[in-house]
Amino acid sequence: MIKFDIKMPSAADLMRAAMAEVESDITKRAQSAAEPHGGVTVRFERSAEGAISAVNFQGSEAAVEAARAAIAD
Repeated sequence: MIKFDIKMPSAADLMRAAMAEVESDITKRAQSAAEPHGGVTVRFERSAEGAISAVNFQGSEAAVEAARAAIAD
């Protein structure tokens, strides 16, 4: 007899994976929009549960404005 022991990911693992994908998407969109203006550094603030609570950009004023516009969609 063959037995399979399949473990499903926990809710916390799924949340981490989802947040990583969202962060990656935001970072790519913001950096590509800000690139003509010198680029930006993207930093995320997280809540205690692991969700994104704020996105901060560092760079020139024009680059930061372009990055904010890119993720505002």
